[in-house]
Amino acid sequence: MQHITIIERLLGYVTFLAVLFYLAEEIFSMPGAVYVYSSAAGVLLLCSLSRMDRFTRSIIILLLGSGFWMFILYRETAPLMLFSLGENMNLLALFILVPFFGVFMSEAGFLKALQHALQKRELKHRSRPYLFGYVLTAGMGSLLNLGSMPLVHKIGSESFTAFENKRFGLLIIRGFGFCMLWSPYFVNVALILVLYDLSWTDIGGYGLIMGICYSVIVALFFPSSTFAAPDERVNRAENEEQASLQKQLRLFVLFVVLLLLLSFTMEMVLPFGMLTVVVLLGLIYPLIWASVLRMLRRYTVNAHEQVSWSFKRLYNELGIFITAGFFGEALSLSPAGEVLSHVLIEWSGGAVPVLSALLIAMAMGLAFIGIHPVIIVIGIGGSLDPALFGVTPSFMGMLMLSAWMLATQFSPFSGSVLMASNLMNISAWKLVRKNTPFLVTVYVVFIILLSGLHWFQSIGI
Repeated sequence: MQHITIIERLLGYVTFLAVLFYLAEEIFSMPGAVYVYSSAAGVLLLCSLSRMDRFTRSIIILLLGSGFWMFILYRETAPLMLFSLGENMNLLALFILVPFFGVFMSEAGFLKALQHALQKRELKHRSRPYLFGYVLTAGMGSLLNLGSMPLVHKIGSESFTAFENKRFGLLIIRGFGFCMLWSPYFVNVALILVLYDLSWTDIGGYGLIMGICYSVIVALFFPSSTFAAPDERVNRAENEEQASLQKQLRLFVLFVVLLLLLSFTMEMVLPFGMLTVVVLLGLIYPLIWASVLRMLRRYTVNAHEQVSWSFKRLYNELGIFITAGFFGEALSLSPAGEVLSHVLIEWSGGAVPVLSALLIAMAMGLAFIGIHPVIIVIGIGGSLDPALFGVTPSFMGMLMLSAWMLATQFSPFSGSVLMASNLMNISAWKLVRKNTPFLVTVYVVFIILLSGLHWFQSIGI
């Protein structure tokens, strides 16, 4: 059983308070809030460094040193350097507040109701565990992010009579990739919206279309998703308890539908972007539901525990995202973006399909050797001006989303691959090797789709 130290618990509170100060500045223009959450980000970064593995720590220190050197070279002020540490606090807010949705759904019995509904359905219809594994991850993952993967695996192992564990895990990680192409609750989508000053409606439709095409490729690769070595077969003992949980299931559907409607409506009517709307809902929406269902005390106890564990659970992501924001701000002072743009234009000959292929391949290659996609996207994508390539910001956003999704699934160091490999009881390297033909196919198809998107936008349809 894992334990948490007092220091780790206090750092969890610091993380939560930093997010609250970020929201206060964003919504109420609270004076001085940026000094508070940027200073907190500096403390969290220092504490994260001591816990990272040696390779990640080396990359972080290199980026911090490079960023500091650029700030000194261009004679920027100390306050700007401090504020750069808090540049990605909006993204960290997603990591801290969005999991509250999952805390509430678990406490309200929604997930148990879903599990029983699947068990009941299996009694009447042919079991389709792999289809449900993909669909559940694609649906629940859009709200719960990385936490959806072990949750779907647990629901599957307790709901379906039998399935092949490695094959089931492979469908789960592919379902997670679907979410990364469109979900406003995902940090990569949120970053792209901020990076290119977009609203979710600018790219959401394109992301869903690419997600549907991606799902077709998943279906085509399903016959080859078996493993050569004998796969562990999970068998569920028959559960005689089939208590009626229809009320909770209906409430679960209502919870999700209202959440999505509120997200898109608030983005349209409020002077905030989707990122701020999502983190605000993460803080308030479960509280309202808990009050209505008279379970506020139970929910707040579990939410408090979630906050207490937040630093221990997310120290790696905290360090990486804080560093990426600092380095990205420093890089924006230099002519690196213009130089890189001219190099890519020269290499691609100005052809958008070649540019897309180069950028995605570069992201996948860097991720494969352990560089986090957020560093790649902020360092590369944030330096490129879409106008220099003759493309729209929404096209560049979709290009970076595609690069991030493929890089995440191609990297044996990414959180989703490591979690899936743990669920499947195989090494991350074997998982990436098994998934490579699928990812290469998606890579080719996405280049074609992106080229079609560019043509579609260029003729002004």
